Amino acid sequence: MKQLERILVPVDINSDYSEQIKTAIKIAQVYNSEIIITHVLAEEAGSGSIGMKRMLLESVNEALDKINDTLKEERIITKKPIIKHGKLIDNILKIATKQDVNLIVVGSGCKVEHDQHKLGSNAERLMRYSHIPIWVVSTKGGSEISNFLCPVDFSDPSRTALNSAISLAKDFNARLRVLAVVEPVLNLSPRYQLEDLEEENTRRMQHLEKEMANFIKDFDFTGVEHVIDLQAGNVALTIVNIVKNNNHDLLIMGTTGRSGLKRVLMGSVTNKVTRELPCSFITTKSKDILHSKFYNDVKEIERHFKKGVKLADKGKNIEAIREFTICLRINNMYIPAIYKLSEVYNVVGDEAKAIYYNNMAKELLTRLWDEEIEEKIRGHYKS
Repeated sequence: MKQLERILVPVDINSDYSEQIKTAIKIAQVYNSEIIITHVLAEEAGSGSIGMKRMLLESVNEALDKINDTLKEERIITKKPIIKHGKLIDNILKIATKQDVNLIVVGSGCKVEHDQHKLGSNAERLMRYSHIPIWVVSTKGGSEISNFLCPVDFSDPSRTALNSAISLAKDFNARLRVLAVVEPVLNLSPRYQLEDLEEENTRRMQHLEKEMANFIKDFDFTGVEHVIDLQAGNVALTIVNIVKNNNHDLLIMGTTGRSGLKRVLMGSVTNKVTRELPCSFITTKSKDILHSKFYNDVKEIERHFKKGVKLADKGKNIEAIREFTICLRINNMYIPAIYKLSEVYNVVGDEAKAIYYNNMAKELLTRLWDEEIEEKIRGHYKS
């Protein structure tokens, strides 16, 4: 089952997008994803003569076609690049919604004086308004995907980010550092002694240890090389320093958690993170980068399966077959739908298909379970 079915890659053809494309290819190869390339022409690009407009479009099309050729050489599923004209962020989000993508991979961009139409300079707005996870690729060797950092503040968005980080670490065979930071008390009222200050900071660190222990007990780190890191300091600066000191190449974090983490990406240090931090990063809100597609698929399968059962009970067998077939399009190993197809085809007198689907279910069960469990499942799903 595809977890990242479609990836949107908005490119700025006037900047170096090589690391962005390399990263998108690596992700697509792991998840068998489709990559959709897009470019948004600036509003002022619409001015000028018809000849100038034609030359501009030809230049853009040529650049995007070269990218698509690279994707095809890597055996990546793709389609004709999408070119839009107007506001950058608005168009990216509209395309992402229309194409039903699971991830947007953007370049961190570079600071160009007086240039207001760089994706890097709009990264904050894209992260702020997108409900879809954003993967921002650093131009400084950003295509490496092997050493992850996930800062947590124990909020729900932080939980979502860690779920994504663990799944990504498993899929990319990467190391993972889970970081929590407590801001120490640096000064107190003059009536407090130094001992009081030290005692308060010790208490805060002990509380952080308890919070982390309680937080991570719900996560499965099996198969992931990981370390739990507790630090005291300014949240934003600590994260930046941890990345640099440990050569992390990917930072994964939520953008709507407590104030400490929000400041890192959504506050005054955004430019530092997007342009100076020597690593790529992923921002998530409430949507899990990998599991949201899985859970949506589960809901869709359940909906169509229940509808198919009701139709079969009413004798509407052709309609029921259609619903069970949809289940298999979503997940071709959904055994309950396979058994139901065998059952309904038997009712309508199509013995060949009834045998075909019955054998398919038996083969799957033989691969997945022993005979005792097979009998239980058969008895549960066959009427």
